[in-house]
Parts: sequence; C-alpha cells; structure tokens
Amino acid sequence: MDRLLLPYLLYPLGHRGTRACDRWALRFGRWPGFCTVCGRMTLFDRIQSNLRESCLCTHCRASNRQRQLAMISAGSLHPGQSQYRCSLRRLTQGNPPAVYNTEAGGPIHQQLSASAGYVCSEYFGAEYRSGDKVHGVLHQDLQSCSFPDDSFDLVLSSDVLEHIPDPYLAHREIFRILKKGGRHVFTVPFYHTLFRDEVRAGLDDHRQPVYLKEPWYHDDPVRPNQGVLVFRVFALEMLVRLEEIGFQPRLYHLYHPWFGILGPNAIVFEAIK
Repeated sequence: MDRLLLPYLLYPLGHRGTRACDRWALRFGRWPGFCTVCGRMTLFDRIQSNLRESCLCTHCRASNRQRQLAMISAGSLHPGQSQYRCSLRRLTQGNPPAVYNTEAGGPIHQQLSASAGYVCSEYFGAEYRSGDKVHGVLHQDLQSCSFPDDSFDLVLSSDVLEHIPDPYLAHREIFRILKKGGRHVFTVPFYHTLFRDEVRAGLDDHRQPVYLKEPWYHDDPVRPNQGVLVFRVFALEMLVRLEEIGFQPRLYHLYHPWFGILGPNAIVFEAIK
C-alpha cells in the first residue's frame, strides 16, 4: 500500500531522477540540439552534475536554465510556431513585444538587446532610486518600479525574486507594469514537496538583514566578490498568492533533451495578467 500511495504524497511533481539522456550527456560532456535563446543548431557543452546551471550553448553560451526561460517566453507569445523553431531570436523579428528583462547582461539580454521596445535593468543597492542610471545601466527596485502602468507584454526574471525582501510586493509591481494579457515568465528556487514558502531572512527597521535560518548566498553578477542573500525559497504558497494578486499562474515542469533542457529540476513559472 505504501508504494501505491507514494506518488500521491509528493506535491506536486515527484522526483523524476536521472534519465538515460541525462546519463549520456553527463558521461560525454556534450549533447547536440537546438538553442531556444539564439535559435541555432548547436552542441551543448560544459555539462556538469548541476545540469540546471550548465549545458552551455556553444554559440551564445546560454545555460539550461536560460533556455527554459526562453522556451516558455517564445512559446507563450507565439503559440502557433513550430516547437523546433521556438526561440527568442524569432521573438525579436517582425513586430516584437515590449519586453522588460530584470538583468542587463548574459545571453538572453544579448539576444534581445537590439529589439525595439526592449528594456533591461539591474539592482545596484538601496542607495539608488528606481529609474537612476548607474554606470550607464538602469537601476530598478522591483518592489517599487519607475515604469508606468501597462508598459510591457513580457517581463523576464531568472532566479531574482528569492533575493528580494518582499517578493510579493515585487509581484504586485510586475502585475501593475504588465499590459492586459501580458506575462511574467520566471524561475525561482522551488521546493517540489512543500506547501509554504521557506522564509530564510528578513530586514530590521534599519534595513539590515535578520537571519531566520543559516544564510544562503548566490553569485551576484553585479557584485561578483560579494554574493547576494537568499530571503525566501518558494513553494505552493507562491502560486496561491499570485492568484490572489490577480495573475493566472502556471507551472511548467520541463524535460526537452532536443533543447538541452535536461535534469529533474527544470521548473519555469508563468504569471499571466
């Protein structure tokens, strides 16, 4: 009986484990396929045990995680196109959507940067106000954006919201700046089997970190020598709270070896206004 019940006790995804394609890619360190960022046939390399953050396109150097974001973004805005041509490169052709990327570097930024209506930013610290320019790069605090209402068709964030003290305030701001029918496509650390978010840190009255659990830091492209604090790891609670804000939330658990999307942890979220 326990073995029969096990699939129903794990919310919501279970654990897929390592599949044959994963084992072959890890063994040889390379994998052929199509990149959903640059839209080219490629050979994915630098494949390591952390499949989510490795498996790089030899052309644009997009990682597995970045291709996951690109696949959902391009597929959502152009649902009629063939999945074998689904890429951000095609998204920029013709009449491109108004896109806001919460990063100002990396392969996704490089692919979209020449597109009309594209905006990007970084977060440089609490001493700046949203809309400021820092070394020529736009600064935005997602908890209080400087953009007008109904500005964008698509907002992209890749492992950003876990570093924000109040991520649901940021979600409300993203809802505000999206057009009707617009989408926020994003990745965050997500617990497959938990119902409530894990709050790991907060801020005191002086805006200093208060650690509720052992502090975790991720690499910070803006401050590569420091790292950036993880405030929260998300769970089912996030989907419920997104719906309360007004979004239609979707969770995608991907596995597409053709696109170099390998491993058990390819989870992308889409919040539709």
